Amino acid sequence: MTDQGGDRLSMTGSATLFTLTKTTGIGAVTGTVNGAAYGEQTSEVEELGDGRIAYTMFHQFLDSDGSRLRTHDRAALSAGAPGGASALEVEYTVVEATGRFEGCSGTFRSRGWLRVPPGDEGLAQHSVGVVQFAGELRCE
Repeated sequence: MTDQGGDRLSMTGSATLFTLTKTTGIGAVTGTVNGAAYGEQTSEVEELGDGRIAYTMFHQFLDSDGSRLRTHDRAALSAGAPGGASALEVEYTVVEATGRFEGCSGTFRSRGWLRVPPGDEGLAQHSVGVVQFAGELRCE
Protein backbone atom coordinates (compact mmCIF):
# COMPACT_ATOMS: atom_id res chain seq x y z
CA MET A 1 0.00 0.00 0.00
CA THR A 2 2.74 2.50 0.79
CA ASP A 3 5.84 3.64 -1.00
CA GLN A 4 7.81 5.15 1.88
CA GLY A 5 8.43 3.86 5.37
CA GLY A 6 5.21 1.85 5.69
CA ASP A 7 3.01 4.83 6.65
CA ARG A 8 3.40 7.32 3.80
CA LEU A 9 2.33 7.24 0.17
CA SER A 10 4.17 9.50 -2.27
CA MET A 11 1.65 11.09 -4.66
CA THR A 12 3.57 11.66 -7.87
CA GLY A 13 2.69 11.49 -11.52
CA SER A 14 0.83 13.46 -14.13
CA ALA A 15 -2.55 13.81 -15.81
CA THR A 16 -3.64 14.93 -19.24
CA LEU A 17 -6.97 16.76 -18.91
CA PHE A 18 -9.95 17.41 -21.15
CA THR A 19 -13.01 19.42 -20.13
CA LEU A 20 -16.38 17.87 -20.95
CA THR A 21 -18.56 20.83 -19.95
CA LYS A 22 -18.05 24.21 -18.30
CA THR A 23 -17.84 22.50 -14.87
CA THR A 24 -16.66 18.91 -15.52
CA GLY A 25 -13.61 17.18 -16.94
CA ILE A 26 -11.75 13.90 -17.23
CA GLY A 27 -8.10 12.96 -17.25
CA ALA A 28 -5.75 10.10 -18.03
CA VAL A 29 -3.54 9.70 -14.94
CA THR A 30 -0.14 8.00 -14.61
CA GLY A 31 2.07 7.61 -11.57
CA THR A 32 0.92 6.66 -8.07
CA VAL A 33 -2.59 6.56 -9.52
CA ASN A 34 -2.47 4.78 -12.85
CA GLY A 35 -5.85 5.12 -14.51
CA ALA A 36 -8.34 7.96 -14.82
CA ALA A 37 -9.84 10.90 -12.96
CA TYR A 38 -13.15 12.75 -13.12
CA GLY A 39 -13.39 16.30 -11.73
CA GLU A 40 -16.33 18.62 -11.14
CA GLN A 41 -16.53 22.25 -10.03
CA THR A 42 -18.61 22.62 -6.83
CA SER A 43 -18.65 26.39 -6.28
CA GLU A 44 -19.05 29.63 -8.15
CA VAL A 45 -15.88 31.18 -9.54
CA GLU A 46 -14.26 33.74 -7.25
CA GLU A 47 -12.35 36.57 -8.97
CA LEU A 48 -9.00 37.09 -7.23
CA GLY A 49 -7.75 39.95 -9.41
CA ASP A 50 -4.87 40.11 -11.89
CA GLY A 51 -6.63 37.57 -14.15
CA ARG A 52 -6.77 34.90 -11.42
CA ILE A 53 -9.84 32.93 -10.39
CA ALA A 54 -10.46 30.29 -7.71
CA TYR A 55 -13.17 27.68 -7.12
CA THR A 56 -13.77 24.42 -5.28
CA MET A 57 -14.02 21.00 -6.91
CA PHE A 58 -14.19 17.30 -6.19
CA HIS A 59 -12.26 14.55 -7.98
CA GLN A 60 -12.67 10.80 -8.24
CA PHE A 61 -9.34 9.11 -9.03
CA LEU A 62 -9.71 5.52 -10.26
CA ASP A 63 -6.63 3.29 -10.34
CA SER A 64 -6.34 0.46 -12.88
CA ASP A 65 -6.71 -2.08 -10.02
CA GLY A 66 -10.08 -0.57 -8.98
CA SER A 67 -8.75 1.40 -6.00
CA ARG A 68 -10.23 4.90 -5.62
CA LEU A 69 -9.47 8.26 -4.07
CA ARG A 70 -12.22 10.87 -3.67
CA THR A 71 -11.02 14.39 -2.94
CA HIS A 72 -12.41 17.83 -2.11
CA ASP A 73 -10.29 20.49 -3.79
CA ARG A 74 -9.38 24.14 -4.09
CA ALA A 75 -8.35 25.19 -7.62
CA ALA A 76 -6.80 28.40 -8.95
CA LEU A 77 -6.46 29.41 -12.60
CA SER A 78 -4.19 32.27 -13.72
CA ALA A 79 -4.14 33.73 -17.22
CA GLY A 80 -0.87 34.49 -18.93
CA ALA A 81 1.04 31.19 -18.96
CA PRO A 82 3.36 30.67 -21.97
CA GLY A 83 1.62 30.06 -25.28
CA GLY A 84 -1.66 31.66 -24.21
CA ALA A 85 -2.46 28.94 -21.69
CA SER A 86 -3.61 29.47 -18.11
CA ALA A 87 -1.62 28.21 -15.13
CA LEU A 88 -3.64 25.69 -13.09
CA GLU A 89 -2.96 24.78 -9.45
CA VAL A 90 -5.11 22.37 -7.45
CA GLU A 91 -4.90 21.28 -3.81
CA TYR A 92 -6.60 17.88 -3.27
CA THR A 93 -7.74 16.77 0.19
CA VAL A 94 -8.62 13.07 0.44
CA VAL A 95 -12.11 12.45 1.84
CA GLU A 96 -12.47 8.77 0.87
CA ALA A 97 -9.95 6.06 -0.02
CA THR A 98 -10.59 2.45 -1.08
CA GLY A 99 -8.57 -0.56 -2.19
CA ARG A 100 -4.82 -0.10 -1.92
CA PHE A 101 -5.40 3.53 -0.80
CA GLU A 102 -7.64 2.53 2.13
CA GLY A 103 -6.53 4.22 5.34
CA CYS A 104 -4.73 7.03 3.48
CA SER A 105 -5.54 10.67 4.19
CA GLY A 106 -4.06 14.10 3.69
CA THR A 107 -3.49 16.63 0.95
CA PHE A 108 -1.48 16.62 -2.27
CA ARG A 109 -1.13 19.19 -5.06
CA SER A 110 -0.85 19.57 -8.80
CA ARG A 111 0.53 22.29 -11.03
CA GLY A 112 0.26 22.63 -14.77
CA TRP A 113 -1.55 24.47 -17.51
CA LEU A 114 -4.93 24.58 -19.23
CA ARG A 115 -5.50 25.92 -22.74
CA VAL A 116 -8.98 27.45 -22.92
CA PRO A 117 -10.45 28.16 -26.37
CA PRO A 118 -11.32 31.85 -26.90
CA GLY A 119 -14.80 33.23 -26.29
CA ASP A 120 -17.40 33.21 -23.56
CA GLU A 121 -18.00 29.48 -23.91
CA GLY A 122 -14.29 28.58 -23.68
CA LEU A 123 -14.52 26.05 -20.86
CA ALA A 124 -17.45 24.32 -22.56
CA GLN A 125 -15.40 23.98 -25.74
CA HIS A 126 -13.15 21.20 -24.57
CA SER A 127 -10.16 22.84 -22.97
CA VAL A 128 -7.06 20.66 -22.72
CA GLY A 129 -4.16 20.66 -20.29
CA VAL A 130 -1.64 18.76 -18.25
CA VAL A 131 -0.70 18.75 -14.56
CA GLN A 132 1.99 17.12 -12.42
CA PHE A 133 1.22 15.79 -8.94
CA ALA A 134 3.35 16.15 -5.82
CA GLY A 135 2.81 15.41 -2.18
CA GLU A 136 2.50 12.68 0.39
CA LEU A 137 -0.45 11.00 2.09
CA ARG A 138 -0.46 9.45 5.57
CA CYS A 139 -1.61 5.85 5.54
CA GLU A 140 -2.66 3.76 8.54
